[in-house]
Amino acid sequence: MFFILGTESKEKIIKTIRNIICKGCGQMSCYELLLTYSFLHLFFIPILKWNKKYYLKARCCSSIFEISKETFNRISNQQGEDIIINDFELKEVFNPNNDTAVCSSCGKRVDSGFEYCPHCGNKL
Repeated sequence: MFFILGTESKEKIIKTIRNIICKGCGQMSCYELLLTYSFLHLFFIPILKWNKKYYLKARCCSSIFEISKETFNRISNQQGEDIIINDFELKEVFNPNNDTAVCSSCGKRVDSGFEYCPHCGNKL
């Protein structure tokens, strides 16, 4: 008997938040609410999800901010244009203006040119 079993990572855009001031560059812009996760599939059917992470990505400067699950749920359930996001809820993961990134696994700052973290080896 043979099985096709594998793991994969996926990024899903949940919604776009318009007319908000970007924490990365200070311009009026839009954020994309993102959900990323890894999953196990059998014959290309997803079976198990893990490593869920929640992000906001700025369209103006491509800065990426990690947010908590509670903030993600609050934002994804709100309707209309009155979505309020406080800067203290955003943890900067990537800002192209700084030339450094923050590893989401170990939390250390690394040069933004790296594809993998030199401290822990995980993909940035």
